[in-house]
Amino acid sequence: MTDQPRQAPRISPKVRNAIEARVCKGLSIAAAAEEAGLSRTGFAKALQRPAVADLLSQTQARFVAEVNSKRALHRARALDVAMDMLNSDKTDDRVKVKLIEILSQDGKAPAVSVHVDASTTHHGGGYEFVRPGARIVDIEGGSTGPEDNA
Repeated sequence: MTDQPRQAPRISPKVRNAIEARVCKGLSIAAAAEEAGLSRTGFAKALQRPAVADLLSQTQARFVAEVNSKRALHRARALDVAMDMLNSDKTDDRVKVKLIEILSQDGKAPAVSVHVDASTTHHGGGYEFVRPGARIVDIEGGSTGPEDNA
């Protein structure tokens, strides 16, 4: 018995094309299968094979690396344009201030402060959700709170 390396399982060009469409175009399994000329069930069944799942993972990793590379390239180009605008005498001062704010944030979203009034002291001024089929009961006359006992 000789130890020969096992051949990699063959993956059809249609399945490869369906994987490319699924990953790169963001298509659903059904749409990617249709674009590649496969049935939905055939492509779904192929995705369960380990070799096809590995190819899918490799394609996803390659796609993410390409997107990150493009992001870095576009970010560098945008920084060049921003620097040209900052150095230009034609750019309005308000635009320059906004550019400086954006560049100093380094891609981080600005902090947003939101105040939500959670007090329950005011009655009847807002909208109350009532589930379908629920009964609403209004009780009139009677104690409405601690101030009525004084």
